[in-house]
Amino acid sequence: MPHVNRSPGELKFSDEIQALHGELSAAAVAFLKFAERTPEVFARHRFHKFEASPLMYYELHRWPLLIDSRRDRELEEVSVKLCRLVKRGPRLLLDGDPRRIADYYGVSLERARVAAEVLANTEDARGALSRGDFIDSADGLKCLEINMMAGLGGWETGLKAQVVMDQPVLQRFTEEQGLRIQLQDTLRAFLSHVVEDVRRTVAWEGECNLAVLFPDNELPDATGREMATLLLNSTLSELLAAEGAKGEVLIGTYSEVKDAEGHCFTMRGRRLHAVQEHDARDRLEVVGLDFDARVRAALAARTLCLYNGPAQELLDDKLNIALLSENEASPELTQEERELIRRHIPWTRRVRSTQTTRDGASVWLPDELAASKREGLVLKAGRAYGGKSVLIGRAMTAEDWDAAIQEALEHGGWIVQERVEPRPYHFLRDDGAVGPHILIWGAFVFGERYGGTMVRLNPTGQGKDVVNATQGALMCALVVVE
Repeated sequence: MPHVNRSPGELKFSDEIQALHGELSAAAVAFLKFAERTPEVFARHRFHKFEASPLMYYELHRWPLLIDSRRDRELEEVSVKLCRLVKRGPRLLLDGDPRRIADYYGVSLERARVAAEVLANTEDARGALSRGDFIDSADGLKCLEINMMAGLGGWETGLKAQVVMDQPVLQRFTEEQGLRIQLQDTLRAFLSHVVEDVRRTVAWEGECNLAVLFPDNELPDATGREMATLLLNSTLSELLAAEGAKGEVLIGTYSEVKDAEGHCFTMRGRRLHAVQEHDARDRLEVVGLDFDARVRAALAARTLCLYNGPAQELLDDKLNIALLSENEASPELTQEERELIRRHIPWTRRVRSTQTTRDGASVWLPDELAASKREGLVLKAGRAYGGKSVLIGRAMTAEDWDAAIQEALEHGGWIVQERVEPRPYHFLRDDGAVGPHILIWGAFVFGERYGGTMVRLNPTGQGKDVVNATQGALMCALVVVE
């Protein structure tokens, strides 16, 4: 791991490192060469105004991730296709059968029945919001999981990129290189999707009102709500004004939503056309049975767009990656879909005492999970999030690994996945050294619309290789350049 000498001209990135960054973009290589002769690139810097905002909960890395349009198109194509396949999975690969669904996901038969019914009524959750988490490996992009919930973290892609690129040293770099910069705007992509979804689903009346809902006892503080409301409404107003339409984003609680005639809803006197359930992982416990029944009636009547609703019970579960991996050769899939899984889904299985396949051979799964093989495996709880219950085999003792496998076998709901080795892109570390980092690429998909990518990173070897903002990872501004 090379140490940074702050004297211009003395730091040299190897040809191997430059070639690796060249696969991101020519600008990424130019930035390494710029860093070799520019001490200001290594100056300690914090984005206090951005990071102090109540809308943020993480720190920004000082260096940007510069990719070209070719890499951006690859992220778009892979993430949109995989998201579509995950949404189709329960009906395509489990026949939409509530009993098979209940057994596979470990939910009650009633929840499985409701979720299957909603998937059938909404074209396999066509409008759902998601973020797929990828690692860029020597074999290409590998999807670790797809988070299919409405309250996704990392939506501030445009803000992050603007703040980072506004550093004087990066403005100088941009001007020297004559770069054309494209800032992704995930927030705008989300609201554009909502407007399109409402136009397609609900009788269009030239108005689009979106409610972002929280439980009564979990409403964000007033300052945060005010800032988020201003930001959301300024963007929505721009989008609707271009169509001569109107609308508003309302942030509030479930108890504020009132019934109106014809399976419609209102909130603060506004007719609601769309509802985002911001954080409903244990959905029925969060929204309540009464609200759930009312919104399902609205969905059936096509008077409301709901993100993500009852289908989230199935879709926001890491078991969906296992469902695709286990069925890689299924005749229900097209050749293109089978190839998509082969190229972009690492070997993943539900943790069970069963016969399965690996590398074309039939194996007894518990034998594949032995402590002697743990270095190449990762264990995950299907419905955990925030890096919780992600156990990296090579960071554990044999005894701890065996105990974790035994617990997973007894309780169900866990997956095991082959560990994907990330490509070692080099970034500045807090100690002033430059070295390899683990990058997690979080590609947003709203319905069929790509919403840009957030990137978080940790120095290789820091912690237990779990790269999550809630566990200390920094966010890295992704910038598309030509």
